[in-house]
Amino acid sequence: MNTCPQAKLEMQILLPKDVVRKLRAPMLRAGRREIGGMIMGEDLGDQRFRIVDFSVDAVSGTRSNFVRNAAQHDQALAAFFDRTGADYERFNYLGEWHTHPSFSVHPSLQDVHAMQDLVDGSGGVRFAFLLIARLRWHWWFEASTHLFVQGHVPTPVDLILEPDMLEP
Repeated sequence: MNTCPQAKLEMQILLPKDVVRKLRAPMLRAGRREIGGMIMGEDLGDQRFRIVDFSVDAVSGTRSNFVRNAAQHDQALAAFFDRTGADYERFNYLGEWHTHPSFSVHPSLQDVHAMQDLVDGSGGVRFAFLLIARLRWHWWFEASTHLFVQGHVPTPVDLILEPDMLEP
């Protein structure tokens, strides 16, 4: 392994196909309206994270905007921690997701500002990912992921579609 201080591992987000399948249903129901929520995941080490769950606020969005209802999602996060045995080192909040059904899957200026506000240091969130997704032709899942860290510009992160665990 290269131990040079300038060398850094590439950060990756693994997105299991079963999570994509679960995301599709609310995305289809919302149509052209933006929806979203929180993403929760597993720290796999070496700057690799797997998305294992998400919350959905299917009522707060419009055709061009989404801001999630905090109380509803706090309950989803508490339930996630219960399911994972409150193992915060391994399973934790990873960030936010929302759809751009009518726009590019890249963050808008409003998205960037909202995420920078999230990691500004006042809420105890050191870093957060933003996943933006859309369905093209009602079935093809398209997404981007960006990392937000206080004092740094947003950085694109590799999003890797992970096969089902039961697939050969």
